[in-house]
Amino acid sequence: MTFTPDLWDAAWLPRAPLATDDLSVGVRRENRPTARTRRYVEASPRALLSMLVVDVDHEDALLKSFWRPATHPDPSWVSINPENGHGHVGWVLETPVCRTDSARLEPMKLAARVEAGLTHALDGDAGYAGLLTKNPLHEHWETFWGPEKPYTLGQLANDLGDLFPRSLPRKTAENSGLGRNVALFNRVRQWAYPAISRYWAEPAALWEETTLAYALNVNAEFAAPLEHNEVTHLARSVARWTRRNITPEQTARNRAEWASSENQRRRSQRASAKRTAKISPNWKEVLL
Repeated sequence: MTFTPDLWDAAWLPRAPLATDDLSVGVRRENRPTARTRRYVEASPRALLSMLVVDVDHEDALLKSFWRPATHPDPSWVSINPENGHGHVGWVLETPVCRTDSARLEPMKLAARVEAGLTHALDGDAGYAGLLTKNPLHEHWETFWGPEKPYTLGQLANDLGDLFPRSLPRKTAENSGLGRNVALFNRVRQWAYPAISRYWAEPAALWEETTLAYALNVNAEFAAPLEHNEVTHLARSVARWTRRNITPEQTARNRAEWASSENQRRRSQRASAKRTAKISPNWKEVLL
């Protein structure tokens, strides 16, 4: 069994997708029935990642996608431009990944590493933003369908084998694709955790504006920055999570627990030192 247009439509989650017939004239949000008629559509909504897409700017994009022996898992679909052979190669995820959950960043990190591995396997465009994809339902493209069953991130990572990267680049500017989301999340949340204490007495709106300003500055470091709306969504998520979870009361409890733990550690060290002092004078006897 192969993937089908109906299965793709069910996995395509945006309610009001960005869409266009011509990238040079820009994009706009449209209702789903109208967006289905466009050549380019938003692949996943801002908050949820339901499919991974790689942009392959080579005339043999289709051949690379189903190459044997395989260096990567077979894609769910491939949409080819008949004029030059370039294409978008996509894998549908069994469980969508939340892009904005600052409390659970690990799934997003895994998705970013899988995307990087797929891009490397297909010699894809590392600068592809992943926002818009060639609409596989549009007659302008030649679409080829792959396996029917969606993938888990674990399956994709396993099928990539040695092409699955062990980690993401440490430097913010070196990240691309989903790696930008992860890098931006890390930078913003690491700044926000201590910074929130200066805004406890301020309106929530001011804290959100400050967090967004910091996020936009970090985003500017990328070679291909994320869309403004995506940065706004991410910054708002971090700002609200920190304001809800890092409160004066919680911080006071954490400090008290740390102080208690530190005192216990010091008492243990002193007791250990006393035992050592009692034993030390007899060390020569042990050697005799």
